[in-house]
Amino acid sequence: MDSRTDPPPAPVKVTAADLYGTWTGWKGSSLTFQPESRAVVENLDGQEFEFDDAWRMSGPGSWRLLKPGAYRGGNTVGNGSVIQIKASPGGGAGKKDPAAESPEAEKEFTPDDVASRTEPPPEKAVWDIGVTRSKKGKLRLFFLTSDPDVRDTYYLTKKK
Repeated sequence: MDSRTDPPPAPVKVTAADLYGTWTGWKGSSLTFQPESRAVVENLDGQEFEFDDAWRMSGPGSWRLLKPGAYRGGNTVGNGSVIQIKASPGGGAGKKDPAAESPEAEKEFTPDDVASRTEPPPEKAVWDIGVTRSKKGKLRLFFLTSDPDVRDTYYLTKKK
């Protein structure tokens, strides 16, 4: 979603208990928070400029919750609670998308075409994820894609 004129979201404070479980996002992506700082990413796209590299990662990782005001990476994810995720591909967490191996996968990337996101992911990736609330008051996680100044926002919502 292009939200280039939107300011960073209002601060939201969460606890680890608020995060436990699976959060789903764009085109089959998900992020699962487990106790003891364990995380699993499924088909999660890169953050900011890494999104333009057209990879999706599935694999195990870790997470940590930064309290409001502790994040020092700028205002792209707001100044409320920020979750830092570190992950690596593999570990049996992900499922290969059969569409990614089709001959059509070499065409130019468009955001609506997951099959074109076929580049291999890096050996390690880090996401800084902000927390906001929907208009109905439900928690949503988010990070920015492409140029952070444009503020294209990638949302994840908690699976019931």
